[in-house]
Amino acid sequence: MMASASTVTNKKSAPGPVFDKAAQRILNLFFVLNSSPEPLSTEQIVLDSDLGYGSGNIDSDKRKFRRDRDRLLERGIVIKEVREAGAQETEESAWTVDRDHTFAAGGLITADDADLLMVAIDQALVSGSTAFATPLADIRSKIAYLTDRADVGDPMIRHSPMADAVWSAFAERCALRFLYRNGRGEQRMRTVCVYGIFEHEGIAYFCGLDNTTNAVRTFRCDRIVRAWRPSGSYAIPEDFNLSDYLFFEFDFADREPVAATFSFEPESPSDLVFGLTHGRGKLDRTGEGWRWTVGIRDIDAAATFCMEHSMDGMRPVSPDALKQAWNNLIERTVTAHGCA
Repeated sequence: MMASASTVTNKKSAPGPVFDKAAQRILNLFFVLNSSPEPLSTEQIVLDSDLGYGSGNIDSDKRKFRRDRDRLLERGIVIKEVREAGAQETEESAWTVDRDHTFAAGGLITADDADLLMVAIDQALVSGSTAFATPLADIRSKIAYLTDRADVGDPMIRHSPMADAVWSAFAERCALRFLYRNGRGEQRMRTVCVYGIFEHEGIAYFCGLDNTTNAVRTFRCDRIVRAWRPSGSYAIPEDFNLSDYLFFEFDFADREPVAATFSFEPESPSDLVFGLTHGRGKLDRTGEGWRWTVGIRDIDAAATFCMEHSMDGMRPVSPDALKQAWNNLIERTVTAHGCA
């Protein structure tokens, strides 16, 4: 039975928590915009009572929404307006979190944190990395400026002009036109929408949609002979995964890949298996353990890779040539140990 109003007002009750409705609304707004895969329209936001709007007075809710964006901005969270290409000024806006500028203001990290971050960046730069030299140097300069650490000396940075050109195209999401020399010394013009950049054994690589083959291809930055100013625009597909294009030792051979299967023990931790396989190929888990099937070009290199991770429970399953290469490695190891 529900208590009457007089019963409630006359009865002393223990003090309950006091909620700040404005703070709750701002928190809800940030959470929803941050987790939404698509920008939300003004109407979707101001008509949503669960967010803390939807009062029935749409003009009042729009003013609340504008004030809430300002309050989030004061806390370093930037909510940006998104319009479709060619949209009229009168068309409804959509909103999302501006991840490039959110928390970009100074004063959000301590001086000690800034020093640690700069030391980590310096170590990466002096190691000779060419793929990430430019963006890391830019980050370092911003940290030094925002935290008044400009007195800390700059490390020796080895810039690669061609890697810089690739980074510029990638950052602007504009297609890069360049003259490329392949491994046989042949030169050809290419135009590529850069989807990702990575480094392998000190060499900078990038992959993206190649206009010549209309497929995602991988290129070496140091084989670019000349690059032109990026132009046009593109979007990286949502299903693109850079891990699919990272290299293993068995990727480097001038022959077609063959499918190889490796096993891991049932008790092998999932984070270890995921870390070793880099998201490449097909990974299954059954009651008998893990099975990883991936294309390999160099069977001996694949057997060596498997041997290096044998302590992690990795074993070759197929093809027979891979198992034979594995056995040969074991025999050579045993023979060398016996002769020592």
